[in-house]
Amino acid sequence: MHMKKFFTTLIIDLILGIVVTGGFILWFYVLPKNYDTEGTVVASANTDTEQFTLPSTEGNSSEEEDTSVEEEETTTEESSSKRSKPSGNGHSFGSSDSPGTKGRGNTGSSQTSDYEADASESQEVSDSDKTRTEVESYSGDTVSYTIHKVTYGSGSDTVTYYVADLYVSNISCIQTAFADGSYGKNIKDTIANMAEENNALLAMTGDTYGSSEVGVVIRNGVLYRETSSDADVCVLYTDGTMETYSADDFDADAVIEKGAWQAWTFGPSLLDGSGNVLSSFNTNSYLNQNHPRAAIGYVEPGHYVFVVVDGRDEGYSCGVTITELATIMSEEGCMLAYNLDGGKSSAMYADGEYVNQPADGGREVSDIIYITEASDN
Repeated sequence: MHMKKFFTTLIIDLILGIVVTGGFILWFYVLPKNYDTEGTVVASANTDTEQFTLPSTEGNSSEEEDTSVEEEETTTEESSSKRSKPSGNGHSFGSSDSPGTKGRGNTGSSQTSDYEADASESQEVSDSDKTRTEVESYSGDTVSYTIHKVTYGSGSDTVTYYVADLYVSNISCIQTAFADGSYGKNIKDTIANMAEENNALLAMTGDTYGSSEVGVVIRNGVLYRETSSDADVCVLYTDGTMETYSADDFDADAVIEKGAWQAWTFGPSLLDGSGNVLSSFNTNSYLNQNHPRAAIGYVEPGHYVFVVVDGRDEGYSCGVTITELATIMSEEGCMLAYNLDGGKSSAMYADGEYVNQPADGGREVSDIIYITEASDN
């Protein structure tokens, strides 16, 4: 009798435990929670001014059309001439506190440590013959961009990524959007839906702010959250400059005073401010493995780079490590670069369709970064 009562009690306790655990998971990780706040305006952009000059496109359109097929056979040496890289190279390594980067941070996990950049991985990326094909371009009054598909490697080691080299004449052309237009937790939608709802010319995944209740969130000049986390923070300012900060060195008041237009919390930072791969990254062993990736890069005010790397698709693209991603961003001419939400979230959308092939068909996310003409804001 006592044993029967014991087992009955044990089963009831197990069921209760499962119910409580399931309820906890649902509440914190599944159920959407709208925070019902409009945030605090901390910066604004004057859409009537031309802050930056777009590159001239006169006489280039016919040439691009004639050479697009030939670019399919372009090698590393040929494609490198198409990039204008102010300094650094794909296998130079900078310190963690070089100009443009403020201290060091990590990817938000509590189990991170310093992972040295792998010089051999970086060199292999730099030495690889790359096929670079233009897949789309756009030239408007305040925005212009060109998207290239780049591949290197072979067999199971093939890597495929997409590079959007973009220019804006006004910082207001770089916008962000929340899923369903609502700031909150676990509120998600597809990148395609968010892009269409916001008339985006070009969009990609953001920093998945909605999966956490900590981390800095400044979007389109509005401060929603300044709660500290242990991750790097990337800030885009109204003057077009970009900086990255470690959690310890981030000062919300200081960046707001300077004119923070956007602030993302994910990371890690990838480059040292002079175009060189950082000597080490605070991350963990899982995140340092090959994965699909998304990153934003800064060349100079008004000139930025979006990159998405496909992965988990053998023979098409295996993904890249953090070091390899940093090397790609360096080769694309970036002075600073920042790792965003990757994996199945890694996606780029333009002209009504996905540019890349998101892993397993992609997934819904909490936010996007997108480009729009200044007059559309």
